[in-house]
This record gives sequence, structure tokens and C-alpha cells, in this order.
Amino acid sequence: MVLSISQPRSITRFVSRAALAAALGTAALVSGPGVASAGDVQPQYWSTKCDDGRACVSKVSGDTWNIEKCGVSGLNDYFGWAKSHGNAFTIYFENGSAVHVWAWDNKSFPSNVRARQVNVEC
Repeated sequence: MVLSISQPRSITRFVSRAALAAALGTAALVSGPGVASAGDVQPQYWSTKCDDGRACVSKVSGDTWNIEKCGVSGLNDYFGWAKSHGNAFTIYFENGSAVHVWAWDNKSFPSNVRARQVNVEC
């Protein structure tokens, strides 16, 4: 589309609308969900064990990160063991490698490479 110089009002309106849409989108991303109440389910949390119905990754120390939601979640830490209480999942590491854990299975792996993210299959 070619715009002529005689249409500055249309360009101004377009730019104003684009700026407003960007500002609203940014506000939605920054605000995020509200404060969780006691009855809300946390999709990820630390525990001393792998809780029922979760995909879990554990550190050598025994601290276990429980993941209950489907899809991709960030990890950004070092783990050496994984367990699935239902859904299969894949852990992706900084060096490009990956470990797949089948449903109702567990697996150990070297803990010297940082895990970037996990993808829980549902």
C-alpha cells in the first residue's frame, strides 16, 4: 500500500492505534494473574518428594521440583533424577541434549548440565 503525504491523519490514527495495542498487550503481560488464594493449585513447587500426579525432577540434595501443568515450563537448574506419576515428559539441557521420561517411569541422568526446560505431554 502506498501512502501519500496528503493523508497524515490516517497515518497518525494508525500509529496511535498500534501504540495503544502495544501498551495494552504489555500491561496484560506485566500484570499477570492475581494473588493466589489458599485454595488455588500451584502448577510448580519444591517438595521433598514427587507428589502423586506430577512430573518431577530432583536435585542430588533430594529437593524435588513438582510440575503439574502440561506444556513447556522453565527449569534453569541442575537435576539428576526424574519421575513421572502419569504423563510422559522431556527435559531439555543447555548443551542441546534431552532426556525423555515415559509415563509411570523414572530415570537418572548426569547432574552436571543445567536443565533449561521441561515439556510435559498431555
